[in-house]
Amino acid sequence: QAEAAGRMDDAIARYQEALKISPGSPLPQARLAAIYFGRKDYEQTLTYADRVLAVNPRDAATAGLAGKAAYQLNRFHPAVKYLQTALAVEGRDSQLHYWLGMSLYALLDARHALDEFYRARIYNPKDTEVLYMIGKIHWEMCRQAWEEMVRVDPDSVRVKQMVAEQDEIRNLDSEAIAKYQEILQQQPNGLGYHYALGKLYLHIGKFPEAQEAFEGEMRVDPHSYLGNYGLAEVAFERQDLPAALAYANRSIEAKPDYGDAYVLLGRIELAMGDKPKAMEVLEHAATLSPSDASLYFVLGRVYNELGKRDLAAKAAATYQQLKGEQEKEIEVAR
Repeated sequence: QAEAAGRMDDAIARYQEALKISPGSPLPQARLAAIYFGRKDYEQTLTYADRVLAVNPRDAATAGLAGKAAYQLNRFHPAVKYLQTALAVEGRDSQLHYWLGMSLYALLDARHALDEFYRARIYNPKDTEVLYMIGKIHWEMCRQAWEEMVRVDPDSVRVKQMVAEQDEIRNLDSEAIAKYQEILQQQPNGLGYHYALGKLYLHIGKFPEAQEAFEGEMRVDPHSYLGNYGLAEVAFERQDLPAALAYANRSIEAKPDYGDAYVLLGRIELAMGDKPKAMEVLEHAATLSPSDASLYFVLGRVYNELGKRDLAAKAAATYQQLKGEQEKEIEVAR
């Protein structure tokens, strides 16, 4: 009753009196460990937690508390052992996985820490602390790999590609174009580089250059779904709808699960006046690329033109939601 009322000094005194009567009783010691943890007295937390675990080594709650207390005291190896003990009993507890991940990360074992954070995400996918640590470790691993790549071969194609991709994220189109041109001089038959260059030209409205780049991708790989998709985009921008339709269908033939090609095909069908076909294609695109905001914008327009107001409103709401999420992701990437 004293603990429930928040009178912790009284609660401590009563639990200690209970221990004088029954020194080995685990319940008062477990409660004392929890009270001291709440007071941030982690040494006392461990003192009482160890006594509980000596009697009942499968007490997951106390082992988890001890793991968190040891972590706060920078005793990371014991923290790992306590938390592993708790997880052997309560394997679906997201917080136990999180604190084990934090302890392993503190021990510079980022690889196994990442495993624990992913397990924590399974049981609580909306925990932003878990998501932050997953992103943080991946970013650190990426940065380490990039730094090592630069040290090993600073003039390699991959180093230049990394720089070009960063320039593209920052909307430095001219710099990214120049870097891809360097790459193509060094490796003219590399897969994907012509397409990446064409995409940049398309973004700044240089359609002849974009078409030339996409055709270059097709020379490297005559079955390239990306090359066909790029040519379909150029044809669509030029309002050459029959050519756009043909290229989009070739892209889909080469890769039937490529959602972007279906989105473009839906736009083409709409521009050609076949609204039911556009709806069919775009609804299929939504099953392949459910996070693509642009397709819901076009799909909402199609629904409106077909008189499907409720579906149009739903598509518009999805578009606004995804657009906001994508804008945040782009801002973070920059």
